[in-house]
Amino acid sequence: MKRILLVFLIGVALLLAVGGLFYTHVGIRHVLSHNASDWASFGEYFGGVAGTLLAVISSLLLVYTVYIQNEQLSNAQHQMLKRDLLAHVTKADDEIGHWLGRQIALPSLSGATVEFGDVVWGLLEPKQVDPKEFQRAVVRLHVLTCLYCEALALYRDNIDPYFIFKYHRQKAESLLKFLTTHQVLLGPMAGPSLKFCQMGLDGQHES
Repeated sequence: MKRILLVFLIGVALLLAVGGLFYTHVGIRHVLSHNASDWASFGEYFGGVAGTLLAVISSLLLVYTVYIQNEQLSNAQHQMLKRDLLAHVTKADDEIGHWLGRQIALPSLSGATVEFGDVVWGLLEPKQVDPKEFQRAVVRLHVLTCLYCEALALYRDNIDPYFIFKYHRQKAESLLKFLTTHQVLLGPMAGPSLKFCQMGLDGQHES
């Protein structure tokens, strides 16, 4: 709005300048004419010059309007992308949170269970839980963490490398550290996939 007002004021100033130049070169030493033909000549001059200036100003306003519309469209697309990628990150985070809440049996106590997350975050030692269930939980966590890191890399590259990304990155790196420690329980491709996850978090996949 301010830019449009500025263009309008420039147009008015140009119109006044046209009239002032005409008066300076033609009528500054003369009284105002009462002859209709003199005013007709002035009208032709003013209309020709001012019309051209107004046409230029109209073109500039049209170009500016198109620019504003393109900028608004770009902002709308960016907001849509931001919303979709954030939803992708949130979904991956929720799936990991749900899986960390999975119950794992304690072999030492019949029927007793603990949350898998207690082992991941170091509250319990892996040897305290059932080995087979622990391995299955680790394999599934590996898959979810890879998806999580991919979502974070997309968010960082397209939206924001700070704030939300920083929080999720710390969580992802903790999961990668846990998975690397128990890499022997995963398949032969676990090493490259974990390395690729770390590269995605570090932005090294861009190089």
